[in-house]
Amino acid sequence: MTEGQGSPLPSGYDDKFVDAVEDDFHCPICHVPLKEAVQTGVCGHRFCRQCLERHFMRCGNLPRWSARSASAVNPPSLLPCKRFKDIFPDKATQRKILSFIIHCPRDGCQWTGELRAKENHENDCQRFPADCPNGCGESIPRDEIFVHTQDKCPLATRPCPYADMGCTKKVQQDDMDSHIESEMRVHLDLVGVKLRDTEEELQKLRNKEEESQKLRNTQEELQKLRNKEQLQTLRNTQEELHNTKQLVKKLEERINAVEKKPFVYLWKIRGFHELLQQVKTGYEDEVKLSAPFYTSEFGYKVRMSLYPNGTGEGKNTHLSIFIYIMKGDYDSNLQWPFPKRVTFTLIDPKENSEDRDNISATLEKEGKTDWNSRPRKKENSVGMGFRKFVSHKLMKGAYILNDTIFIEARIV
Repeated sequence: MTEGQGSPLPSGYDDKFVDAVEDDFHCPICHVPLKEAVQTGVCGHRFCRQCLERHFMRCGNLPRWSARSASAVNPPSLLPCKRFKDIFPDKATQRKILSFIIHCPRDGCQWTGELRAKENHENDCQRFPADCPNGCGESIPRDEIFVHTQDKCPLATRPCPYADMGCTKKVQQDDMDSHIESEMRVHLDLVGVKLRDTEEELQKLRNKEEESQKLRNTQEELQKLRNKEQLQTLRNTQEELHNTKQLVKKLEERINAVEKKPFVYLWKIRGFHELLQQVKTGYEDEVKLSAPFYTSEFGYKVRMSLYPNGTGEGKNTHLSIFIYIMKGDYDSNLQWPFPKRVTFTLIDPKENSEDRDNISATLEKEGKTDWNSRPRKKENSVGMGFRKFVSHKLMKGAYILNDTIFIEARIV
C-alpha cells in the first residue's frame, strides 16, 4: 500500500499544556511543541528531529537541501544546509519544553505536572488503561478493573441461570447464550424433573388434606387442617408449580424459535488470485469444495462447491457457486424434498458494515427435483446454484481483501 500524500503525523508533543506554548517552541513542520529539538547552524531554525528527518527523506536524501527543494512540507526561510554537518541537538530548548506543565491526558484525572514527569505519572495514574487480568483483551482504567472483572469481563465465569433447577455448570459471560442454547434440552429435562417432583409433592399434600378431612371428628382436627403453616406450604407449592409450568412454556417457545432461526455458514477462501490462476492453467481442479456442514443441530447435511473460473455460460467470466445435499445422520426425521430457501452472498469486507455492498442470489423453494430429494448415496449427483454468480470484473473491486474472499450461505 503506497503512502498517502497528506501531512504526516506530528512528531512533536501533542499534549494538553496548562499554559499556551510560545510560537518559538513550535516546530514549523508539525506545528506542535518541539520533541527532540534540533537547530540548524545556518539559519537558526528549530525543528523536531523526526520532522526534519522525514523532510530530508521527502527531498530524496540529497546531501544539500534548501526550502525550494521541499515537495510536501516546506519549512520557512531555510538557507541551504548540509544534513549531517549543519544540524545539531538543541538541549537547552528540549529541557525548557520538558519543564512546561501539562494536564493528564486521561479523562477524570486531575493531575498536572511537568512534561518530563508524564511517564512516571502514567505508571501510577488510576485512569490509565491496563490490560484485563482475565486476558479478555480489553484495556480498562486501573480504578475500574475490579468492577470489570466482576461484572463486565466476557471471560469471567457465572453460574448458569438454571442452577436452581440442577445445572451445575459455570461458563464465561460471552459463552452464556451459547451454553443456554446448546444445553437447552438438558435444561428442559431438569425443569421436567422439577415439575414432576413438585406435582408429586402437591399430590401428597392434597392426599393428606383429603385424608385429614375424612378422619377429622373433632374441632381440634379441623383446626390442625387449617394450620396456617400447612396452608401456606400448599399455596407456595402451587405457586412454584405455576412458575415451573411457565418456565417450561418459555423453554418450549425458545426451542421452537431456535429451530426456525436462519442458519448461516461463512466460507473463507484464501489465496483467491493464485487459485484462479492455477484453475485457468490447469494446475488445480476447476472446482473447490467447502467442508460439509449441518443446517442445524439435527438438520440437513450440505456442502458448497465453488468454480473460481466459472462453469457453463459463466466459464472464464464469472464465479460460479452451487450447493449439494449430502446423506446425513438425521435424514429419516426430516422433511423431503429439501424445504429450505438458500441465499448465497459474496461479502463486501469493508470495516463499517453500513458501507458494505454485498452481492446476494437466492434459490427459492421448489417441488421435488434431483437436487433437493433425499440422498440415497453419499450426496446427490446434482446441485443447485448460479453459474454467473459474480463477474470477475466486478470482483476486482472491493470484494477481495488480502487475497481472501468470504461467501455466506444463509439457509432459512
